[in-house]
Amino acid sequence: MQSKSLLIAIAAFAVTTTGVSAYGGKHILRNAGLNDNQIEAMQEARELRHSGDQEAARDRLLDAGIDVNILRNIHKASKEARSGIHNALETDDYESFKKAIESSSLADIITSEADFEQFQEAHALRMNGDWEEAEEILDELGIERKENRGHFDMSHKRFLKNLNEEQRDALKVAKQSNDKKTVRAILDEAGIETGPRMES
Repeated sequence: MQSKSLLIAIAAFAVTTTGVSAYGGKHILRNAGLNDNQIEAMQEARELRHSGDQEAARDRLLDAGIDVNILRNIHKASKEARSGIHNALETDDYESFKKAIESSSLADIITSEADFEQFQEAHALRMNGDWEEAEEILDELGIERKENRGHFDMSHKRFLKNLNEEQRDALKVAKQSNDKKTVRAILDEAGIETGPRMES
């Protein structure tokens, strides 16, 4: 029986399929070892989650056999895809960039070297913390911005020692989703007082 925290985090992870699709979509999910039914479940769970039905999202993922090991595989595959894109941007390598995004939604948006240069400029601005300017460029390119771009204002290391392995995995997934409500639910389940900084 999986803990409540892990089930919450699995449902929360459905949100992150937006990021997965940006960096390679089904290609990333296939690289992570998901079958067609599981890929479909990820897409349906994301829609359910966005409509507010977290329980149905979680159940759809669990019914498809998506567990913490699969989530780890997805995270790893997504991280590798992001790394390929990041390296291409940093080394000014348009050909490598095209190859890195060929199976992603970015391939339909960044279709020329001029687009690549704009995307590169936005990337540099974001790295320098100039989010508004970066978002203006991304808007011009037709790339949706993420609603929650910040990170939690907490030093999570002090919480980790009080969590079991499953809860630590769940917390990691929820943080990747930038889902404060889920983080709080996991910490509450573990009996950890988070204080006012964790309030959304």
